[in-house]
Amino acid sequence: MIPLIQFSLCSLFLLGFYEAAETAETIPNFSISNSDILKLADQLRAQDENKAKKGQIIVNFQGHTSTRDSQDNADGKFFTKVDQSLLRKSTYEQFLKMCNNFERQTGIKEPKVTNQEEKTETTQFIDLVFQTKPWKTLYEYFHKNQHPFASDPTTWRYWIAQLWFVHYSRARGLADTSGFEHVFMGEAKNGEVSGMHNWIRMYYLERNSTEQFDYKGFLVKRGNLMGALKFSWHSEMKRSGSLLIGTSPEFDLALYTMCFLSRRGRQTCDVEIDGCNLSITSYDISQQGKIYIGSIFPSAGRMNDKCRQMNNNN
Repeated sequence: MIPLIQFSLCSLFLLGFYEAAETAETIPNFSISNSDILKLADQLRAQDENKAKKGQIIVNFQGHTSTRDSQDNADGKFFTKVDQSLLRKSTYEQFLKMCNNFERQTGIKEPKVTNQEEKTETTQFIDLVFQTKPWKTLYEYFHKNQHPFASDPTTWRYWIAQLWFVHYSRARGLADTSGFEHVFMGEAKNGEVSGMHNWIRMYYLERNSTEQFDYKGFLVKRGNLMGALKFSWHSEMKRSGSLLIGTSPEFDLALYTMCFLSRRGRQTCDVEIDGCNLSITSYDISQQGKIYIGSIFPSAGRMNDKCRQMNNNN
């Protein structure tokens, strides 16, 4: 079990980890079988008490599109209904509080808010996430199997904070991004939308007219569980953005962390959620001897009968 630890991002420096690393950091090799990945993903899904229940979220995929299609194949919004009681759950509320912390454009130093506000909100989010069943299970598995990042709760929290939340550079040498910002919030780079693989963030943007978010159709769908979608944000295009639907913030963060620490690059992390095969692709990025999450996103796996039935009902 993970104790509740008061631990802010600035503590990364106070603990002296940065001074201690004389050589470039690497992600340790970790032996976990494909079957164990499937089992652990199943556990995380079963323990996701804050996921949407049937009927709490209704989406409208509308027209099929492709990355090359210049037409808008969706007249309406993607989200038809989101039960607001879902968004009042503590991890959702904290996630939504963080949505205004980030500069949309790369090449602008983060955060958009004060450093103290960002540190406080990020610390509160990690506190809440670590209290959930998926995160207790994730830590216990990696600790039991002797992953160096999970040698004890303090070390585990340090690495989760660094991999996901510490800023690094995508443009102009400025600390303008983080793994969390890229994967969960999205950003704009070279005239296109980059990242943004989270349904709560997409819903947040779609319901806010000032964000100029326009859903344009789907490339792939897996019922009410997953979609690869095309959209624009302030007139900048995302030709294919994949995301899970109805999952809690802590589940996405746990699943992606599991996959990042187990399978990266060309080695995909293959899981099954609610009968549908999915592949999680993740990349690390190294700067100034430190290692961070570069990108993580889901893709639809091979169709099976159970998933096909769910797909035909949506």
